[in-house]
Amino acid sequence: MSDTLALMPRDEQELRKEAVTWYVLLCSGDATDDDKRAWQRWHESHPDHQRAWQRIDAMRDVMQRVPPRLGMPALQPAPKGRRQALRGLLLLASGGALGYAVYRGADGTAPWQLALAEHRTRVGEQRSVELADGSLLVLNTNSAVDIRFSASERTLLLRSGEILIETAHRRHPSAPNDIRPFVVETSHGSVQALGTRFTVRREADETRVIVLEDAVAVRTKHAPERPVILRAGERLAFSATQTGPAQAADDTAAAWRDGSIIVGDWPLGQLIAELDRYRPGRLACDAAVAQLRVSGAFPVADTDKALAVLERSLPVKVNRVTRYWVTVGPL
Repeated sequence: MSDTLALMPRDEQELRKEAVTWYVLLCSGDATDDDKRAWQRWHESHPDHQRAWQRIDAMRDVMQRVPPRLGMPALQPAPKGRRQALRGLLLLASGGALGYAVYRGADGTAPWQLALAEHRTRVGEQRSVELADGSLLVLNTNSAVDIRFSASERTLLLRSGEILIETAHRRHPSAPNDIRPFVVETSHGSVQALGTRFTVRREADETRVIVLEDAVAVRTKHAPERPVILRAGERLAFSATQTGPAQAADDTAAAWRDGSIIVGDWPLGQLIAELDRYRPGRLACDAAVAQLRVSGAFPVADTDKALAVLERSLPVKVNRVTRYWVTVGPL
């Protein structure tokens, strides 16, 4: 790897998972000298790794100040070995409230906002919430939302993750029209419903919108006076300063709502990255097989089954260090 590539910024979510996984392994009591040397190489290979490890140290310091009945045993060396350590990994890497709260995301969201969000889902969990106006909010894996309804507005603050919205007008066409604007806000801007069904996914550097029915108005944080109208069957990504071009959306883009990722001729690496969102720990794809093409429907509630299907249908092998550290590589 060239020096230039080595210094490229790491994806924040992936980085967090790696750091937590290393910490749990080293605290498990089962780490070998080879494990410790491998951690040292990882730690020294990128400045982002060192920054992530400092966050782990900060997390440990904070947890030591938490009352014992609330503390996580995995943040201390685990006398019961790997089983206890991996239980801690499940809590931390899946966005457990205290662990995730201390680990600040790259988008600058305050940790307490994630920990105390009105509605949250864990990694692999989905949840439906009927809102006070009759709209439906569906939270995908590892998501956090606050609701701000008042006499003049209906606003959802998407703190992290992905949601699907079916507005009350769409669900109950005969109901009286609610004139209050319905808006989803992220750190990058806002998405206003125009009588619609749509999804919003918040990433570190951008927010992605897919319109399934009707239309929405997208406004960036720094230019809210210039909305972009996005219509059914379209998608776009926007940052705080600009919107990308509107593109055709896949008809199956919201299949996660029904429990599946449906792909048509995707690179394997892209599918593995999606499955990783629904699985505690670390699921990665070796670069040697990342460009293999794959099509099909894969369950998000049983990622082990999805991996088994890939292993049967492609020249790949699923390598498991533990259930929480899995890599898909060549045979």
